[in-house]
Amino acid sequence: MLGVQLLGNETVTVKEYPEPTRNENDLLIQVKASGICGSEMHGYRSPTPQASNGGHEVAGEVIEAGGSTKFKVGDHVGVHAVWGCGDCRWCGVGKYTYCNNRIGGGSGTHVERLAAPDHVCLKLPEDIPFDVGVLLTGDGLGVPYHVSQRLNTKGGDFVCILGAGPVGLGNTIVQSFLGAEVIVIDINDYRLSLAKAAGAAHTINSKETDPLEAVTEITHGMLVDKCIEAAGHPETLKLALILVGVAGAVMCVGEQGDLPISPSRDLIRKDLTLMGSWFYHYAEYPAMLNLYRRGLPIGRMITDHFPLVEAQTAFSKFANGQAGKVMLEP
Repeated sequence: MLGVQLLGNETVTVKEYPEPTRNENDLLIQVKASGICGSEMHGYRSPTPQASNGGHEVAGEVIEAGGSTKFKVGDHVGVHAVWGCGDCRWCGVGKYTYCNNRIGGGSGTHVERLAAPDHVCLKLPEDIPFDVGVLLTGDGLGVPYHVSQRLNTKGGDFVCILGAGPVGLGNTIVQSFLGAEVIVIDINDYRLSLAKAAGAAHTINSKETDPLEAVTEITHGMLVDKCIEAAGHPETLKLALILVGVAGAVMCVGEQGDLPISPSRDLIRKDLTLMGSWFYHYAEYPAMLNLYRRGLPIGRMITDHFPLVEAQTAFSKFANGQAGKVMLEP
């Protein structure tokens, strides 16, 4: 079967791989769409070749169900990217990200077929397109939905999102749908235009406009109620702590290294809450699906579809900041 391999130094190839091996309750899935995530850019830009690829957002059709009693051949499914053990107390309540005995994850999904344990697969209604299914069961909706639950966004809140990549766009769609007045900050005008189309009330190019001055004017001096750091840079997290008003909350979503902060200046004196959020809970999927049924326009973040064999073009366009969510389709 065909699959993507990252060769390092922004070079991608499509090559033949062996067919997936399966355990008793694993499903064999014919991939219909897989999404490129910003986290894959580390491997894409690294000088070191990878054995495969870092894809982890995928939807497809079950072509072999093995011993599964939950799924059958022909079912449409997405695959949760965090594979809990399936036996511990956290897995029992569908919170795989808390499992201490995780059995791996759905990496390497830019392929024609993959195998996954049935307990990490999620049933997709057949009327939902596969590309939207990737968002509903992956980072696209999962990350911003989980963030919204942690932040408890209310209508009328000022919410600032730092970074207008796919994660930032997803948060823009969800936060604005929940009634927040969303401000998006980035340095890429194209992605800021995507944020505007995704529901942002205000966009700020921080290379051209001082973000503190702009946010102060927009919020009439109150600053924002909540800030979501979705860019993964120390400077943007520092900025988030400045832009949020007293008694507000800062949510860290973008992965990054160590960052010095002053508990007194940055947190205590402003009565701030600083939080982190990782992916979403398997158990949250029914509520996410319901939100989509109620009209959440999550599909707006998809800008491009490429055949699997054009993976180099797809990765290049994404890496150059000229795309929102990019789908590969075998």
